[in-house]
Parts: sequence; C-alpha cells; structure tokens
Amino acid sequence: TTTERYQQHVPAVRITNLSTLKAEDTITFTPELENTGPGVAYDFLLQLSGWDGTFSVKAFHPQGPRYQTHSVPIVLGPNAPIRTKLLSRCYLRLAYRDCWEQRYECWYPVSQISNVSSRLYTIHINLSEPELTEPHPSVSTMWKLLRRSPAYQ
Repeated sequence: TTTERYQQHVPAVRITNLSTLKAEDTITFTPELENTGPGVAYDFLLQLSGWDGTFSVKAFHPQGPRYQTHSVPIVLGPNAPIRTKLLSRCYLRLAYRDCWEQRYECWYPVSQISNVSSRLYTIHINLSEPELTEPHPSVSTMWKLLRRSPAYQ
C-alpha cells in the first residue's frame, strides 16, 4: 500500500542508551543516538537547553551497510546555565529531516533538581517519555511524495 511504501522512508532517531559521569562539579552525559527507522535522517541536530554546544550530522543512516551510532558527550561544568539557574522548560532536542525535507523532532524532558550541598542543579534526562513532532501526511500526499522519490523513477 501507499502508507507501507511511505513508512519505508521514515527515519526515527532516538537515544538508545545514556551514560552519566560525575566528577567534582562537572556532569557529563553521553547519549548514544541511533536511527531505528528504515529511512535516512538528514540534517540531524542535537541541542540541550542551557548547554552552549550542539552536535550535527549531515546524514544519519539506519541499519544496513552505512549504519552507525553516534555517542555525543555533553559536558556540563559549574558555569553551564542549566546548572546555575532555573530554566522554565528544559529539553534535550533531536531534530532532523526525511528525504522529502519534512521535519521531525524528538524532545526528551530534562529536570533540574536542587542540590542541598551545592548551589548547582543536578540534571535528569527522562528517556521514557519523549515528545514527538512528526509529519502526518494524507495518503494522497504520501503518494505524491513517493512519486518524487528517486527509487520510484
């Protein structure tokens, strides 16, 4: 069906593992990122509220010959804004596009927990309940997108 053929091109980048290292006043999170969907994710970007860094990949391939995971160290020192001031909404955001330039986002909630022995906030990333922003095209739109894809021609 059109829907099944469309789904074969849909990427799904997720955090499949997260390690945390605490050393004195520094916390390092290392999320392991994997494209668990069948389609390639393009223009991938990872951002965290209150972290000055970003991580990007031009093409993030699913299982197959070009498959790879990415581990991204996020170092939050004692001066990182997310550690020093309470932010209204904190998320770890994954953003990418599919082969038709449609935008996907995966938002992992981040909690700032007051630490009684330090002025710095402890950070917790909730991997169990990400919020997803994904396109939901109609069947006729899927059909039009599939007709534009190189595999169709």
